[in-house]
Parts: sequence; C-alpha cells; structure tokens
Amino acid sequence: MFAFDITLAGDSSSTRTYSLKSVVEGSSLRGAATAPLNAPETLSIKNQKSSRGGIPLDRHLVRFDLTKINASGAPVTASVYQTMEVPEDSVFTAAIIKDMRTQMINFMSDANVAKLLNGEP
Repeated sequence: MFAFDITLAGDSSSTRTYSLKSVVEGSSLRGAATAPLNAPETLSIKNQKSSRGGIPLDRHLVRFDLTKINASGAPVTASVYQTMEVPEDSVFTAAIIKDMRTQMINFMSDANVAKLLNGEP
C-alpha cells in the first residue's frame, strides 16, 4: 500500500499533501486537509480486475479531483486521471508498461496539454 500521506508538487510551487481517508477492496481515497469542506481536493487510487474481448486485465487508476466554488456559489469539479489497463498475459511485462507510462508523461508537455485544452485533435 502507498504511504498514508502522499505529498505531491505541482506547477507554481503548489504542493499538496493528501491524507488517507478510506481503503476499500483495492481502492483508497485521500484528501488534502487544507481544502475547504465544500471544495475538496482528493486523490483516488483504484485497482480492479476487468476484461476486454474476453481477455482478463488489471485496471489501475490514479485520479485527482479538485472542486472550486464558482461565481454562482455552486461547487464545480475538474478531474485529471491516468488509467493503465494491463492484460493478464506474459507478453506484457512491467518494463513495457513502465515504458508506455514514460512515453505518456513525455507527451503531456506544457505545449501538448495547452493543445489538448484548446480542443486540438
């Protein structure tokens, strides 16, 4: 299991510590203690068994949810997450999955994220 508290640094010197709130069947939920109750910041980690085309796979999800209060006083939430789906087949090694993850991280440069947020295909 991951550490009870996970501290992560973002852009503009934004560092958040997410403290463990719950663990249920391969999933955990952590929250930033500094976030207001009506605008939580959460980090979810989920591990599930699934299948695609009859082939069993392991699904691993890391998700950040950030809630802000808009001008009308309503909470709105943005999410950023990464999912890894790994078929239970020896043709896919941990090294292959880690390399795919590195390629994804490299693709998600500031310039490419700006293009994605601009709706570019």
